[in-house]
Amino acid sequence: MRYYLGVDIGGTEIKLGIVNAEGEIEASSAIATEPEKGPEEAAERVWNWFEGQGPMTNEALSAGVACAGLIDRDKGKIITSPNLEGWEGTPLREIFTSRLSRPAVIENDATAAAYGEFRMGSGRGTLDFTCLTLGTGVGCGIVAGGKLQRGWQGHAGEIGHTIVMIDGPLCSCGSRGCLEALVGAGAIIDRAKRKLESSSGGDLEGIEPLTVKAIAAAASGGEGLAREVLEESGRYLGIGLCNIVHLLNPEVIAIGGGVAGAGDLILGPARKAVGEHVMHERLAGVRIIRAELGNEASLLGAALIASMESVKE
Repeated sequence: MRYYLGVDIGGTEIKLGIVNAEGEIEASSAIATEPEKGPEEAAERVWNWFEGQGPMTNEALSAGVACAGLIDRDKGKIITSPNLEGWEGTPLREIFTSRLSRPAVIENDATAAAYGEFRMGSGRGTLDFTCLTLGTGVGCGIVAGGKLQRGWQGHAGEIGHTIVMIDGPLCSCGSRGCLEALVGAGAIIDRAKRKLESSSGGDLEGIEPLTVKAIAAAASGGEGLAREVLEESGRYLGIGLCNIVHLLNPEVIAIGGGVAGAGDLILGPARKAVGEHVMHERLAGVRIIRAELGNEASLLGAALIASMESVKE
């Protein structure tokens, strides 16, 4: 049996998995990232876990390593990452290839998640598929004609930084009105706080801490400010998805990440906005659904991308 190692490096934890040739996760775990200790030390702890898995690790042909941010895939380096302060310019591929004693490929986490969903989750059976990851940021991966699309420099899919509101709220990238600045978790929480300040509070009153999950729980009880927050957020999301539909014409758009946990409270308004704003009803046939793989999508996708690279070699 052929195996591949999957690594998803987040800001607080690193998710690990061993994936077989059929795309099934045979073993998985998570360890603390501790980014302040540097990438070499993180790679050492990653190897310590894999080494403990015995024969499967010994038979693994290659490894896929995913992390958020701009990745120079050709050189195997992190250009910039919002979660890994101080890792800019790090030769991540070299570090992990050396420590894991097998070829490693480096991939953006949203691209990896999209490929995992395409192969084993919400995108199965499609050829044209887009997957958004909604959390603190807004990530996106694109499959067209059955192939991952990375663009000229490898940065295709930055839908979170497309502008959907001229002179809108300031985004972390320095621009204004980006989709991320309107539907990222922080933007949704800020929207809820503004509604709290301008009203009696209603179903949002007394919620501590104020999180997207808590807002969704309050909204599920019926009409109120919490539902207004998610409906408004969903409409902005729908405008972003409408742009995807016009640019890429995917069969399916899957939505994953923590914000997607609000389910139809946010996806319903998004679907409605797409239906209202696409140029023709023919385009409204796109299916907008929840992603299926949850927190395992990126590590699975990274391992499967590594398996593709092994085949090429």
